[in-house]
Amino acid sequence: MTSNTPGSLPETMKAWTFSQSGPPQSTLQLQHIPLPTLSTDTSLLIRVSHVSLHPGTVIMMNLIPSIFRNPSTIAETDFSGVVVSTGKKVPVSRAPNSNRSFPPGTAVFGSIPVPQHLLGSGALAEYVVVDMASVARKPESFTFAEAAGLAVSGSTALDLLDAARLQPEGKVLLNAPCGGIGHFVTQIVADEGAHYIVGVCSGTSADLARDLGCDEVTDYHVLDDGTCLGDSLASRFSGDNAFDAIIDAHGSQHLWHSAPKFLKPGRGHAYTTVGPALGSYTYRAMGDVLKDMVLNKCLPKWMGGVDREYRQVASIVTTEKLERLANLGEAVGMIAYVGGEWAFEDVLQAYEVLISKHAKGKLAIRVWEPSFAELNALAGRSS
Repeated sequence: MTSNTPGSLPETMKAWTFSQSGPPQSTLQLQHIPLPTLSTDTSLLIRVSHVSLHPGTVIMMNLIPSIFRNPSTIAETDFSGVVVSTGKKVPVSRAPNSNRSFPPGTAVFGSIPVPQHLLGSGALAEYVVVDMASVARKPESFTFAEAAGLAVSGSTALDLLDAARLQPEGKVLLNAPCGGIGHFVTQIVADEGAHYIVGVCSGTSADLARDLGCDEVTDYHVLDDGTCLGDSLASRFSGDNAFDAIIDAHGSQHLWHSAPKFLKPGRGHAYTTVGPALGSYTYRAMGDVLKDMVLNKCLPKWMGGVDREYRQVASIVTTEKLERLANLGEAVGMIAYVGGEWAFEDVLQAYEVLISKHAKGKLAIRVWEPSFAELNALAGRSS
């Protein structure tokens, strides 16, 4: 099925797998498993360089019963790496501007689709097989660690911005401007120019928020005088000075319920969000989130609903979004902020930071750091 002979490859690889529901610290095991093989004529075998942790995969790890997924599943979905071999129908031309060709040696980033992940495939391994539709070429300006964080979080950022439909020269409130999703949103909004951006984050993240593009930063903690975030925003941004749009990259119910105090009314001034944040990894908490989703969207004002337009996104990674992200990295200098990097064997330490919900940017796991010699050797296989 391959169009390129990969040379000698190991028969097995190391991977972090889980076979029952629960938190990573108690379910993940580092094991040796068979090397995956090309499954279709459009598949790529990729040697993984870095993996980016994502809260959504932790939710699946905790809450999806084993009857709905493979008995043994490799963790995580987002990765960067280098193409080792390809299916027969994968373009391998080295012509200039051939963005959708993937000869061996090509540096790529991408994400394993959720259905494939539920069948057992995952990124937290030394090799992965995915369809070429699930990857794009790594921006040259990005390190492998940075590129690993692009796919899901970057795609969600694009969906938030597409849904928000920001008007020129508006005042925008960004909740979590330094988070895994939010730090992409901040940069893209700032790059568009003519927006005044107010970020809501912790005081320790204020400098990073400004570096990413926020014009002003406010702390989400209760202030010394006892003023809560909603009242603090209302005291400074109301009436004609209210926000034209709010983008919530974290999912704060408090911010949504307070929005009429500082978000202008009307359909052109929406509250755009990733949806209510999950408080804990329990089925009850998930039920509360689903209930809030429905009420946020449908509960009328006369029954206690919020008198503002609510737009929630549910992002799916597509080839088009991956190419948009690659272009943003090359054309406008968008960065992927890596808030921490861990060795492959230390992945459980990284999960502790992720689950604390205080991570900045993306958290990267270093599986393999390719050298120039190794990249050249891989590239030489298709020449």
